[in-house]
Amino acid sequence: MHKSWFFTAVILIPLIVFLGFGWSGGWAESRSWISGAGAGCAAAAVLRFVYRLLNRRQGAGMPAPFYIGSGIAAGLYTGAVLLEMLLFSLWTTLSVTSYVWSQILTLIGFIILTGTVELSGTYAARQERRDHRSWSKGRDTANRLETIRQKLQSLPEQTRLDHVQEQIRGLEDTLRYSDPHSVPALYEVEQLLLQKISLLEDQVSLIATAVPDQREQLANEALLLIQDIERTARERNSQLLQAKTGST
Repeated sequence: MHKSWFFTAVILIPLIVFLGFGWSGGWAESRSWISGAGAGCAAAAVLRFVYRLLNRRQGAGMPAPFYIGSGIAAGLYTGAVLLEMLLFSLWTTLSVTSYVWSQILTLIGFIILTGTVELSGTYAARQERRDHRSWSKGRDTANRLETIRQKLQSLPEQTRLDHVQEQIRGLEDTLRYSDPHSVPALYEVEQLLLQKISLLEDQVSLIATAVPDQREQLANEALLLIQDIERTARERNSQLLQAKTGST
């Protein structure tokens, strides 16, 4: 409901400002109507900024610095309109055509400026969401390994399983502190990494259900698999570094 009221205000308030200026000039003074149009557009710009600011938490919006930049753009535009009204309509006499063009060019400048700020803010927000998803993905992978290690800790016997846990903890650190970003060229190696982690989960499940005499051999196989995952993770990080170096 408040949105509809606000949209109504965005339309009505600039219209009232426009008509108020026209009335103050006796309805026949062109400069009054031009000033009213400029003041109405400035009011709409300010109201639009206020609306976006009040609703920024309801959706995926821009980072705070870009909201500040958008507000500065609206403020500069409003100040420029008021200054033109004083200089070209009240203090000095400028031709109607020149006055119209001064207001139009000021409006175009505001549109370009605020459009640039908001497009940059939208792009920055998209990058932040992508980075957050990448970071969450890396964190979730490390959490999977932590779950595997905790499963080993819950076993009653620890025949060489302590060493397996240490190796898994080191692998956790490798994945947790790896660069969370990704590139399309790494899709296959990252999928391979996830598949090998799934194999490690299966191997630990076998260890948990095996008889004590079989656990030593299964633990050795798990160590080999952990080393293989470590190599794949390092290969992935190396390829990402090369891709980043090549892109720069």
